[in-house]
Amino acid sequence: MDAVSLIAPDRSAACTRCGRTDASAGPCACAAHDEALEALALRAVAIDPEGRDHPVRVGRIAALLAEQIGVEASQRAMLQRAAVLHDIGKMALPEGVLGHSHVLDPAARRVMERHTSLGASILAHVCAPWMRLAATIALNHHERWDGSGYPAGLAREDIPLAARLVAVADVYDALRSDRPYKGPLDHDEAMSRLLEGDGRIAPAQFDPQVLDALRARAAEIGAIPH
Repeated sequence: MDAVSLIAPDRSAACTRCGRTDASAGPCACAAHDEALEALALRAVAIDPEGRDHPVRVGRIAALLAEQIGVEASQRAMLQRAAVLHDIGKMALPEGVLGHSHVLDPAARRVMERHTSLGASILAHVCAPWMRLAATIALNHHERWDGSGYPAGLAREDIPLAARLVAVADVYDALRSDRPYKGPLDHDEAMSRLLEGDGRIAPAQFDPQVLDALRARAAEIGAIPH
């Protein structure tokens, strides 16, 4: 006859993701999920057709902007790390969409724009706080302050602050970077296009507070090597 226990089973060690409590079958596979996904994400950054340094610079710039608007140090560090994965969804795009030496046509651009939702899906079940922030950034960094962005057409404060910071950092660094379809701009020209517009980029697309931070930290941002 099996013994009867008067003590309720201890469920404190239950997996926070799947709820599994039976440790007799070995460690829960969920425990290694974030570690494996981080390794995969870093591999994606390493082979990014836009260059492995672009996402790292975006993280550095976003952290500087965050400091300027008063984000605390621990959250700035998390943002800098999370922003590196802003384009992780591109690893799930069909081969041939990226790396063109010309501007994408409308059909190809619609496919490319799916990288935001794909990135959020890749990171959907993470537990680590910095990776949850990365999922938010991946989904929302192409939303625009004036509501003209994608994937959901969010506007103003409906866009998470982390995504608003990364949006400015991403566009600035893209302008400064050499791409198959365009040459790099110098710092002053990139700043001018963000702060004054150029027909394709408009200041109304970005959080004014973040643009003010960009202006205030222009010297430090311009000193980041490209």
